[in-house]
Formats: sequence, C-alpha cells, structure tokens
Amino acid sequence: MLRLSKGLAAGMIAGAVLLTGSERAAIAQTTTTTSTTSTTTTLQPHKFSAATAACIRQARQNAGCRSTPASCSADFQTAFAKCFAGTAGATCVTKCIARESTCLTAAPTTKKTCRQNCVKTHRADVRACRRIADGDTFWAAGDAACLATADGNFSLCRFVCTEAELDCRTNFQFCIADCPNQ
Repeated sequence: MLRLSKGLAAGMIAGAVLLTGSERAAIAQTTTTTSTTSTTTTLQPHKFSAATAACIRQARQNAGCRSTPASCSADFQTAFAKCFAGTAGATCVTKCIARESTCLTAAPTTKKTCRQNCVKTHRADVRACRRIADGDTFWAAGDAACLATADGNFSLCRFVCTEAELDCRTNFQFCIADCPNQ
C-alpha cells in the first residue's frame, strides 16, 4: 500500500510539473533565495498603498462593480487606472486589464484544447502501462500502480484545465502588483 501511495504521489507531482509549464507567467516581483537547506520562491502580490486602495474602493462604489476590472464597465476601468501613480501607473493598469480581458476571452478555447490534450496523454499513458512486463516494478507496484498513476494524472490535468479563468485573474493580480501606487 505504501508503494502505491508513493507511486501516485510521484505521478501527480510529475503531472503537475508538466502541466504548469504553459504560458501562465506571473509578472510580479519575485524573490528566489537558495541556500544549502531551503529554497523560497515567489512572494504574493503586495498590498496597495492606502491612497490607491481608497481610490479603488471609491471607483467600485461609484461603478457598482463587484467583480474583476476586466468584466466591469469602461467607466470603472478608467477610474481604476487613475488610482495608480501618474501616467505610468495608468498605462500599466490599462495593459493589465487588456491582458486579462484577452485571457478571459481565450479561456474557453484554452480549456477545450487542454482537455483534448489530457485525453490524448491519458490514452498514451494507459497504452504504456499495458506494455509493462510482468514483474517490472518501474511504476512502483507494476501495472495497477501505473494505471492508478495515469488516472491520477488525468484527474489533475482536467482540474488544471478548469482553472483557466482563475489563471487569468491571478496573472492580473500579479500584473497590477507591478504598477506604481499613489
């Protein structure tokens, strides 16, 4: 049982690593510190300055917007962009909004393509599992562990596909984190 669990965990981690290598790049400030004992990567986006946060709250109240800026009215988007420092801040936020809008528009197509790739990969994994010779323990416990790992990878792949919109919103948060605050 322990070997099966390790095989599943290794397969899921490998699948996650392979699936996250797509075009999902966060632009925010990141820090990587490596020592002989630990590695720390990617800090969460910083909070807005008090003046920028107050301006954003006011813009939301005036526009009646409760969701992300890309799905709000053009008036809100303009007011939101003006909450950042000067022309550079407004230009930066406008670019972030445009990127998010493009990403959200492409999300259904991205999901469909992703799901097709998951099915294709799963079929190949199952075929590979059926080719394992009896007694070969490459996949931890033979054929059963291989098929379980293939199914785990397929489930993980499908989950990653469903998160396309969340990736757009996360990238937006990282993008505006780089825009200068007031």
